[in-house]
Order: sequence, then C-alpha cells, then structure tokens
Amino acid sequence: MIKLVVIDLDGTLIGSDLSLGTRTIKSIEAVKKAGVNVTFATGRMVSATRIYAHELGIDLPIVGLNGALVKPLSNNECVFHAPLSSESFLRALDVLTTTNATTLIVDRDEAFGWNLTAKMRKILSSWICDIKEIDPADSPTTPTIALVSGDEKPVKETAERIQKLNLPDVQVFLFPSIRYYPMWYFELRRIEVNKGTGLKALREYLGIEKSETLAIGDFINDVPMFMEAGIRATVANAHENVLKIADYVSKYSCDNDAVADIIENLILRRV
Repeated sequence: MIKLVVIDLDGTLIGSDLSLGTRTIKSIEAVKKAGVNVTFATGRMVSATRIYAHELGIDLPIVGLNGALVKPLSNNECVFHAPLSSESFLRALDVLTTTNATTLIVDRDEAFGWNLTAKMRKILSSWICDIKEIDPADSPTTPTIALVSGDEKPVKETAERIQKLNLPDVQVFLFPSIRYYPMWYFELRRIEVNKGTGLKALREYLGIEKSETLAIGDFINDVPMFMEAGIRATVANAHENVLKIADYVSKYSCDNDAVADIIENLILRRV
C-alpha cells in the first residue's frame, strides 16, 4: 500500500507554462483524502515551491535543493540538512569569485549572489527566491549549495577549475538547461547528497517504508530518488535514464497532466 507520494516539480508536476493542470490538482486532492501523504522533491529552494504547495495544500516537509535540505515551508526546523564544509567551500570560493557567470550561494532557505543581471534574476526566480546581491567576500562559509549559471563556456570552465581542486567532500553536478537552453548550470553539493538521501531522511522522519513510497520524476537528478522508493513512475517527456528504470511510464507529458494519470492508475483505481 502506498503511504507517501514524492513528486518532482519542473518537467514532472508542472507544465512548461509553470502551472498545475486541473486534473492533476483534483487527483492530488483525492489521494490526500484517501490518507496518502504527498510532498515535493525538487532542485528548487523550499521557499520556491510555495505557490504549488499552497495550491495543493502540501504541509509536509519538502525535499529541496536536490536533497541537501528537507524542511517544511511553515518553519525553519530542518528534518535534514547537509551543507558544504567550510574548508572545501572556501577553496571553491576562490574560483567562484573570479568567474564571469552568475553565481548563487544558498544557505538553507536564503540566497545570495553576484554577477546578477535582470535577465538572470528572472530566469532563476522559479528556482531561487529573494536573491540578495553581495560581495563574494561576504558569502556564508558553510552554505547548503552553490549554483553557477550562464553561457556554456564560462560555466564549464568554472566547473572544470573546481573539479581540478579535487575537493574530497564536494560533488559537481553539471547540466544544460532544458527550459532555457543554451544556458548551462552547475551545482556544488556535499558528496553523496542527492534527492535519494533527502527522501530517505523524509521517510525515516515520517516512519514510512521504502516499499510504501511512490516517487515521480523525469530527469537524471531523480534517479537517486527512484532508488529510495518502492514504486517509480515517470512522464512521457522524461530523460532516457529515467525511462529505463521506471515501473510505470505515463503516455502523457508534464504539459498534459501526466502526474494525474500516474496517481489515478497506481493509487486511486486501487483504493
């Protein structure tokens, strides 16, 4: 029996217009009424999920920042938090200070940055909320993540320079933007921290078994989350690596209420 549904946002729950479909809203309302817990697992800051959490009545802790932070919207009490170490981040900061790309430093649910333009603020606003522009020297020293974004060349060059530091407790996740291609991003997180570790922490907090968990995602950062769920479902527009390991693949995309199709077929029609 499924007791917990954890859903990725971008490319999965919300369409390319960043909205929720009516059928999806109704299916989540129905599954919650049936006693199933529902929440999000996202690369966004927790606060950047607010509009969708309020629309769907989500009050559980949310897996944010690709698993590095698990907390509810309503308060700052973390279920799980895995920040970068001061020693490694300060070494990386020497590189981040000299990059021409937009650099964001996220400390739990606060965001700081430099090399910000109006265009980049607008693009990043769905992921990162209320960015405070700072001098790099004033950056928090044990942030949750760092995110670098912009044109492919400076982003890749900055990522390569950090990788050459061989920081033992840091991972570099480099990827092209799907929505704003040809933009690129890379994210610095503590090593072995991902949506899977975030989901595991959430499950243990709620007392829910892996076999009782349904994970719904679409991109490669959702693969670790799938490994912490008993049932894995995805959308028609998913990355090939996700399609390969999904137990259920909707025939619909994120623009056509794929999450509703998944919930209806895997939960509501079996209640």
